[in-house]
Amino acid sequence: MLHGGNLFEIQRKCNIDKNSLLDYSANINPLGVPATLKTLITNRINDLEHYPDIYYHELKYAIATYYSLSIEDIFVGNGAAQIIFDSIHTLRPQKSILLAPTFSEYERALKSCNTAIVKHQLKEEENFDLDIDKFIKEIDDSIDLIVLCNPNNPTSRLITTKGLEKILQKSREVNAYLIIDEAFMDFVEDQQCYSMLDKYRDYTNLIIVRAFTKFYGVPGLRLGFGVCRNSGLIEQLHQRMLPWSLNTFAGYFGEVLRSETTYVEKTHQWLQQEKKRFVEELKKIEGLKVFSPSVNFILIKILVAGFDVPQLKQRMLEKNILIRDCSTFDNLDKKFFRIAVKSRIHNEIFTKTLMEVMKQ
Repeated sequence: MLHGGNLFEIQRKCNIDKNSLLDYSANINPLGVPATLKTLITNRINDLEHYPDIYYHELKYAIATYYSLSIEDIFVGNGAAQIIFDSIHTLRPQKSILLAPTFSEYERALKSCNTAIVKHQLKEEENFDLDIDKFIKEIDDSIDLIVLCNPNNPTSRLITTKGLEKILQKSREVNAYLIIDEAFMDFVEDQQCYSMLDKYRDYTNLIIVRAFTKFYGVPGLRLGFGVCRNSGLIEQLHQRMLPWSLNTFAGYFGEVLRSETTYVEKTHQWLQQEKKRFVEELKKIEGLKVFSPSVNFILIKILVAGFDVPQLKQRMLEKNILIRDCSTFDNLDKKFFRIAVKSRIHNEIFTKTLMEVMKQ
């Protein structure tokens, strides 16, 4: 499994204290753990003596209220990864279509079901944007599952609701399900133009995946949810899922949703200002192609001949900075890497270091 943010492995292999690393490989909100969650954990530590609510009713109620969903359409899991795996294992598709590049766990989940996989190649010259009409032509009667990441990881590109509705119309025609992973959607400005949460009730063949761990800066908590307007499928999912898949404090996260309005506002203010400034500074560095991001991570390509990401990654690691090598993503090579958007002070350190390393 190759993902960003594996500080423990870096600590073991490179003998570098994980706390001294600037981790630009994981796309986590730099505002950190919300104060509400810190207080909640401190005040209720003794609740670990009891099992969590096996139905997570209060959490589902909070999610339904926060996002204007129907509580009976919600299922929760140990991060978005569990929602993805449980959904795919319940559907057990014969043949699926994915984008390339995209998040690797879709393919892992599909292969664990022995599913045949078709990959739609996104083009660099089109900034890795999805051409909806070309994509729809690849969806025929043999496809029974489509999986999309919106915004897509690692390209940081978005698909509009208009485009998604065209895909859903085609998926209905061929009797296929559509899973949309919106794990980073909370970071998006004008979410109503891209998220299908407001429209999910119109489609019984749609599953939307969400995660709290990136936006709220708590990847160690492991908390995600899915939503689907198909009571039969929801029942199958509940029968398949492990009991008590969330820990006690993840089950209490509804209180964070209800309380942290200022945290949400500060996050959007930070990203709106810092993303633009950071991208402009990165574009000043010779030898790089910076792809415009929609959210809190940026795809970059090295243009220098004879120099690649493994070399860059090693040089940056010597400066205690970790980047995400994207050569493990299908349709990307050793010239591509991904970085997070962090606080201004850390981004300034990163930009200065990257500029120095590129000149070596």
